[in-house]
Amino acid sequence: MPTESIDTFFACTLVVSVALLAMASLSGTMQARVGNMPDLNKGDYLNAIAEYIVTSSGAPANWGSSNTEPLLFGLSCSASQTIYELDIDKISRLNVRGSDALSYAQIINASKLRNIALGISVSQILSIDVALANIAPSTTSTEYTFIISVKHESGPVNATLQCYVVAGTLTFKAYNMTSRVGVGLVNFQIPNSARGPALLIVFARAVFDERITSYAAFSFAHLYNEQTPDSTFLTLSPLNYTLRVDSKFSNVTITRVYAFSYNYQSNLTAASTSLYTIPNWVEKSPIVLVVCGYNDNTPFTEWVAYPNVPFYFGSTFENAGRNVFSYIVIIKENFYKLTINFGDVKE
Repeated sequence: MPTESIDTFFACTLVVSVALLAMASLSGTMQARVGNMPDLNKGDYLNAIAEYIVTSSGAPANWGSSNTEPLLFGLSCSASQTIYELDIDKISRLNVRGSDALSYAQIINASKLRNIALGISVSQILSIDVALANIAPSTTSTEYTFIISVKHESGPVNATLQCYVVAGTLTFKAYNMTSRVGVGLVNFQIPNSARGPALLIVFARAVFDERITSYAAFSFAHLYNEQTPDSTFLTLSPLNYTLRVDSKFSNVTITRVYAFSYNYQSNLTAASTSLYTIPNWVEKSPIVLVVCGYNDNTPFTEWVAYPNVPFYFGSTFENAGRNVFSYIVIIKENFYKLTINFGDVKE
């Protein structure tokens, strides 16, 4: 299929999804939908539970931002008038990497699921692949060339690229677009004096709809041999527009904390010990938060996204059947794909 046709098909698919979001109603309760199990077949029963999860705010309605355990499990924004608009903090608390994450037992209990396995995933609409194509050193700086590929399930996507590089106390920015086959190049020159771990952050935005903006983070070493995996030194937990930074070692020192979105970037200052205020930009984009520092003499650069996606939470359904319900949802004015998996209903 020609790239123009793929882009048109992709755009039409999202338009249909948006229309369905606008036409749906938020009325109804879980009891009204699933209260009479004998009148429902398995598919209808599980679909009603999935619909409740994505259209209800649960109880208490602010269980996400207040960091409390929910009594009823629902992911919707409590103040939203748009169906399938999910709460950024409720979604973030499903990512097990955060210190505020809910346990599987807590969610099963709040969902009132007794004998049904549950799995939830949230993914970005666009998939971004990054490859380091070339390194060109000189006397005072080193130039890096990256190849960025953007695609959707239906094929490559024409997108604008907003890119940042973090190298310790320095940041750099570059802009480009992908070609008709969804591929673009970006170049950065980094001073040789900034040797150490570095991070490339890529935001890709579909040219036909700014609400389809996804991100990717790519770690690389700038004139530095040692590179540690992300989350080696810190646990980063964004919640209620506050980033909590927990050190895993006693000798960790934080030197810089940054926030990036498609259009904005900012240096963050500590609101209190280990807490940093996340900017609430009016922006249809995820936010990537980057923390730079040292563990003794070892430099590091670690990051987390807000909302804290993509992720998979819950049962792995190993050697078991599953029932899958997928939705195009809105989180912070941006589109994502939510998938809810249930095990079989036990009679």
